[in-house]
Amino acid sequence: MKEKRLEGPAESVSGGADPYRRLFEVAPALLGIASAEGYLEELSPSWEQTLGHTREELRASPFLSFVHPDDQAKTLEMTTRAERSVVLNFQNRYRCKDGSYRWIDWTSVPTDGRVYFVARDVTDRYLLEEELRASQRELEARYEQLEQEMGERRQAEAALHEQNEAVRALSAPILQVAEGVLLLPVIGQIDARRAGMMMGKLLESIVQSAAGVTILDLTGVAAMDAETGSHVFSLVHAARLLGSECLVSGIRPAIATTMVELGIDTSSLRTFGTLAAALSHALGLRTARQR
Repeated sequence: MKEKRLEGPAESVSGGADPYRRLFEVAPALLGIASAEGYLEELSPSWEQTLGHTREELRASPFLSFVHPDDQAKTLEMTTRAERSVVLNFQNRYRCKDGSYRWIDWTSVPTDGRVYFVARDVTDRYLLEEELRASQRELEARYEQLEQEMGERRQAEAALHEQNEAVRALSAPILQVAEGVLLLPVIGQIDARRAGMMMGKLLESIVQSAAGVTILDLTGVAAMDAETGSHVFSLVHAARLLGSECLVSGIRPAIATTMVELGIDTSSLRTFGTLAAALSHALGLRTARQR
C-alpha cells in the first residue's frame, strides 16, 4: 500500500521542514490517522516505543488485526461511529510485538474521509484500577464474612445465655409439692450470686402461691462451709418474714457436725433428717391451718 503523508501548510520553517510534521514526530502522545478502509495511514514514532512494532508493520495490516479478540466487536462498532462523529475516551487492547497487550485510550475526530486520533497508553492506570477493584471486592467479601461471623457469634451468645438461664433455673428449682407447700432443693455449694438468685425466686414463689410452708432440702449438699451455712439461714429467715414456715431437711451427720463446729445456732431451725419426714410434717401443718 502506498504510504500517505500528512498534509501541512504551504509555508515552512527553516530548512523547509513542515512544522506540523515536526510536531507529529516529536509528540510523546500516540498520534495518527486512519483510513476509511481500516488501515493506519500515519503514526507518530511513539507507537513504536509503546507497542514494539515498527510503523511500517502497523500500517501493513488492518488495525483490527492488532486488537485483542475480546475487544474487536466493540472496536468495529466504535470505528463506524468515529467516521461520523467525535469519539472520546474509548479504550481497547492492542497487541505488542512480544505478544502482550496494552490498554489504549482513544480520542478521535473525522475529517475529509479520514479519522484523526490522539491516544494514550493507560495500561498502568488500568491495572491499578483493576487492583483497586479487586481489593474492594476482597474487602466487601471480607466484610460480608465478618457480618456472617458476627451474626453467628450473636446467635451463639444468645443460645449460651439461654443455656445459662436454664442452668441457673435448674440450680434453684422451686417446686410446689402440695397446695400451700413449696420445696427448694439445694444442690452443691451456694455462693453469693446463686444465693441472691435463690432468694429472689423463693420469695416471689411464696408470694404468688401464698405458701404457708417452705421446705429447704439439703440432701444434695455434700459439705457445708461458713458461707453456705450463712446463705441457708438467710433463706430461712427471708421465708419467715413473708409468713411461710421454713423447714430444713436432708441434714447429714457431716453437715450437722460442721454446723456445730462453725457455731451456727440451729435452735430456731425446724430440721428433719429426710425430705419425706419434712414433707409429712409440712402436710400436717397445712391440714392444721385449714381447720
